[in-house]
Amino acid sequence: MLDSIQQSADIGVSKAEQTRQHILSQALFLATSKSLNDVTIGALAKKCNLSKSGLYAHFGSKENLQVAIVDYASEVFRLRVVKDVSQALAPIDRITALVYRWLNWYEGHAKQCLFLSATIEFNDRPGPVKDALHRQIERWVGYLENIADLAIADKSFRSDSDSKQFVFEVYSLFLGSQKYLWLNKESSDRELFSEGYNKLIRRYSI
Repeated sequence: MLDSIQQSADIGVSKAEQTRQHILSQALFLATSKSLNDVTIGALAKKCNLSKSGLYAHFGSKENLQVAIVDYASEVFRLRVVKDVSQALAPIDRITALVYRWLNWYEGHAKQCLFLSATIEFNDRPGPVKDALHRQIERWVGYLENIADLAIADKSFRSDSDSKQFVFEVYSLFLGSQKYLWLNKESSDRELFSEGYNKLIRRYSI
């Protein structure tokens, strides 16, 4: 399985940290093949051909492991979605580049979007795992809202536009596209998403 984080960490990173990254890459795939709650020290140790005690030394508990998986997924997301989108792009072009990368960010790293599956799974389970999910998703939403504010400021969007409403609508299109893809009603080229997104941009720009 492709692991860009591990590949980019070969120089200047301890062997222990490289091992940890490998474990987390396997854990993310396991979490999205089944569920985040199914990722236990024992199950992951078996998948990675490690002893339970050796894997326990990296994380200490099932809950710590699950939080680490969420944080790892967020780092994969950052590298796949955010890192290579130029800050010099016009705000609308930045948003467009980001949202199209967002659609398939997990390919090669996971079976599905962890931030969709795990938020449903942990919705009624207060604690560090739910807090970690909330923190990462809120950070992403805030990032998009800030860029939308820039689009309003440079008059790419209408002056009466609301960045929170815009991002809500973009997020709704993302959720719909993911669900329709699962139902085989959305193409791999995300045609329905593209149509909806282009209409949204036109509505905010006119």
